[in-house]
Amino acid sequence: MRWTEPMTRTLRQLAAAPGFTLASLAMLALGIGLSVAMYSTVQGVLLRGLPFPDSERVVTISARQPAQHVDGAQLSLDEAERIAAGTPGFAALGYYWWSGVTLFDGERAREITTHVVGDGYFAALGVEALLGRRLDAADIREDRRVAVLSYQEWQHGFGGDPGVIGRRLELVDEEPLEVIGVMPPALALFAGETGMWRPLSPVHFPTEGPQRAQRMLLAIGRLAPGVSLAQADTALTARLADPQVALEDPAQAWHGVTQSFLDALVGDARGALWGAFALAVLVLLIAAVNVAILLDARQAARRRELAVRQALGASRGTLAAALLLELAVLAGTGVVLGLAIAAGTIGLLRSLAADSLPRVDGIVIDGGVAAFAVLLGVLVPLLAALAGALRIGAAPAEAIRGGARGVLGGAGGRRGLPVLAMALSTASLVAALTLAAGLWRLQRVDPGFDAAGVRVMQFFRGGSEAFVPFTERLLERLDALPGVEAAALTSAPPRSGIGSASVALDVAARPDAAAVQAALRRVSPGYRSLLDVPLIAGRDLDGGDRRGTEPVALLNRTAARRLFGDAEAIGQVVGVPIRGTRVDARVVGVVEDIRNDGLRSAPAPEILVPFAQQPTNAMAFLVRSHVAGTDAAMADALAALDPRQAITRRYALADPIEEELAPARFFARTVGAFAGAALLLAVLGTYAVAALRQRRRVGEFGLRLAIGARPRDVAGDVLRDGLVLSAVGVAAGLALALAGLRLLDLSAVGVAGTPPLLLAVGVVTMALAALGALGLPAWRAARVPPMEALRSE
Repeated sequence: MRWTEPMTRTLRQLAAAPGFTLASLAMLALGIGLSVAMYSTVQGVLLRGLPFPDSERVVTISARQPAQHVDGAQLSLDEAERIAAGTPGFAALGYYWWSGVTLFDGERAREITTHVVGDGYFAALGVEALLGRRLDAADIREDRRVAVLSYQEWQHGFGGDPGVIGRRLELVDEEPLEVIGVMPPALALFAGETGMWRPLSPVHFPTEGPQRAQRMLLAIGRLAPGVSLAQADTALTARLADPQVALEDPAQAWHGVTQSFLDALVGDARGALWGAFALAVLVLLIAAVNVAILLDARQAARRRELAVRQALGASRGTLAAALLLELAVLAGTGVVLGLAIAAGTIGLLRSLAADSLPRVDGIVIDGGVAAFAVLLGVLVPLLAALAGALRIGAAPAEAIRGGARGVLGGAGGRRGLPVLAMALSTASLVAALTLAAGLWRLQRVDPGFDAAGVRVMQFFRGGSEAFVPFTERLLERLDALPGVEAAALTSAPPRSGIGSASVALDVAARPDAAAVQAALRRVSPGYRSLLDVPLIAGRDLDGGDRRGTEPVALLNRTAARRLFGDAEAIGQVVGVPIRGTRVDARVVGVVEDIRNDGLRSAPAPEILVPFAQQPTNAMAFLVRSHVAGTDAAMADALAALDPRQAITRRYALADPIEEELAPARFFARTVGAFAGAALLLAVLGTYAVAALRQRRRVGEFGLRLAIGARPRDVAGDVLRDGLVLSAVGVAAGLALALAGLRLLDLSAVGVAGTPPLLLAVGVVTMALAALGALGLPAWRAARVPPMEALRSE
């Protein structure tokens, strides 16, 4: 009973002011809902721990060569063996490469994507088998015919049968593998769609030759406790150096680079996620500012009521407690409504982020997210109290005489509330425009090839049949399909890591010159023309470039410049490490660069050699066709030629480009929505202040009009007063936006700065918004009847 009476009185007070109550709840719910939704996204993607023991110590390992501008390179066999033999600062370290195995049940072939792993792989991740056991050092050392299945493969390929342990898998053109274990589902976070792990035995490695220098291995590690990334990088760099080779130029040395697995998983989206969260919090702050404005106005309107209650004996503490209870009810209700808005927003965010962010399934409302919402509900009343919403006049008699002359009519610090709202809105708008401009620029980067209508069918070829006759027969079938304009073959399509390789090129005439690291692709005649890659000089590869003829190659512009500078590349001979031997290939043509490492990355050196001269088991068939059903027709053509050949992957060549653009689109849409909400709230706050001030100055305006003032002068006074405050807010918002964008790494969405034009657009937009918010109060001020002014006095 003691608490029910004040609560009942509070609910009656709020119900008596439905406009104030509904407006406050709507703004609080919107601000809290958007903030909670983005906090859930940040927590699910960035803050929630990975499903590995001490996951913060799990790192990916790559190589960097500053002199050649090479970053994120794979490791060579020599380097991988050296670091795995023992590197200070690491508790475990392993290496692996991608491959596949083909199962054939008598009717259809099915390929399982495979990690071929060395010792230390599972120890680095810290995972044990769910069933059976994982691969151990003896399996790898003795090259045992064993395999471990992923949880997903166990469920979908083997029906979750616990008796799968010990089962022999019959492979196409390989000896059977025995299943010795099943890994837990959490490993999919690292291995993706990998369905199997098998030993990467050293017996398959060449003991010497150029192939040991070919960069083809990926590596992961587990840091020892207390070891930093910088310390690990130093130790790796020391181990990567070949002790038997003394470099004349230290700049040619390769550096080891570690990156936390979470950072590698999230990529460059970390800064953009925190930026989006910051903008969601800005929306909440604007909502809180607007609620403070409404509370301030309501307090001004209730000034006489509160003075009378004080005169009748109510203490200031009692009145403040009643006002605080009103705030608490509003905030509590705002939290409940905000969680409802967050639930709907999270569903939308998850659908938008499905192809843009990892760990989307972790974006949920859990106990931590609910606690964050409650925290916001506690902070909002505190912010309002700090803004002066709980002030109680000290002189009841003066308050009674003064009527409703509230603080918004004065020049106190609370007049800065709309300035703050405009500043926060300006900051969010500039950030949204910057992200949109980054996306616009990214979409207009030329990848260097035409992906429109190009479909890819990719697989690894097994068996003892010669690869070249098989590929030529399949190309004939593909070229004859209805609607196919052209067909070609490559070992690795643009933007594909599957089948790709990196080799060190040297110039035969200059054996002492530094080698140039370049991507190696085997291609068929017509590959360049199918992708519409311009030929700069020389000739294209043709059908005469086969085994038994002089090895030839095409260089891209960057490779030709790195190898020969301004000298003529056509006719020069370059050494290419292929299959453990050095092949001297004559350069017959130079082609334009393509962006194989992404739209934001500079083109890297690349060499194209004829597939018919240097065949490999990694094959990707490309066709250009705008006819529906091309993928199925390509698969049928392959099955007709060899029903035992499984397909690793089928996709549109434009898909990797769209996947790269997806995060930018997600952040641009999300931040754009937040900026729209912030702008709406800022306009409402500016309008509320202008309207309240116009009402309080009715007597002044009416008197001025009665003695001959022009209506436009009165309207101009209202506009001028509001625009001055808005201008201060816009200027502060521009400074806040520029400072915030400098702090955040937004390279993931193509943001490299804020062009002056965008700043001008932001200023103009905010000026128009302010004019729109001030227009109606100014119009009303210019039409105040003199008699209404006399009544107000």
